[in-house]
Amino acid sequence: MAKMERYTRKDFERDFPDDDACLNWLFAVANPDPITCAGCGKVTKFYRVKRRKAFACGDCGDLLYPMAGTIYEKSRTPLKTWFLAVYLMSSTRTGVSAKWLERSVGVTYKTAWRMFRQIRSMLDEGEPAPLRGMVEIDETYIGGKKHGMGRGAVGKAVVLGMYERGGRVVAEVVQDTKRKSIEPVVLKRVAQGAAIFTDELNTYDSLPKRGMVHMRVNHKAKRWVTEGIAPELSRRSRETSCTVPPHTDS
Repeated sequence: MAKMERYTRKDFERDFPDDDACLNWLFAVANPDPITCAGCGKVTKFYRVKRRKAFACGDCGDLLYPMAGTIYEKSRTPLKTWFLAVYLMSSTRTGVSAKWLERSVGVTYKTAWRMFRQIRSMLDEGEPAPLRGMVEIDETYIGGKKHGMGRGAVGKAVVLGMYERGGRVVAEVVQDTKRKSIEPVVLKRVAQGAAIFTDELNTYDSLPKRGMVHMRVNHKAKRWVTEGIAPELSRRSRETSCTVPPHTDS
């Protein structure tokens, strides 16, 4: 696999210029298309609610709060400041302090200390237990200057989302949608014996040889359910674990 380019401060400012961009990123990572509304059960579009940090179902108005269940919930600190702090702490190889964070992101020492503790606790967490049972996997595309979705979207980062039905969501940035990029992440994050549900992308064809049950949902035929299993990556964001923005890879 080719070495990924370093994610720089310039890249960060391009992808996350303001709080709205950060909130949209959180929503997109936790809710890859297509989204099945938990309120009405329909596959639908969600729209940003003005003056609220929420997105509403286009059919029934049910709300999703991207910050729910994350370290950003109930914080008065701007979301971009949080994202910048996560980026700086995760990309700095030497030890840092709350005082350093105070100077770097421009907050009070009290706020910096609270942010520092929460971010360090999140970054210091060991490898989580692999996802088990029924696991739904899909890709989405984030960032970039040009509009557009789908495989091959120009200038966008590929985020792989994995949902353990009734449990956790894991999102990880990958280089592309090819097997060599996605399969190692799936094997790392999903336990052998799990039943994996994906779309028609042939990247996942080799998973049965890796000890996993693989089933497809035929999106081209307008099908979003396979044998009674609906895509669950779109469940309420409060079910997700802490989500962090991209950081330096070397």
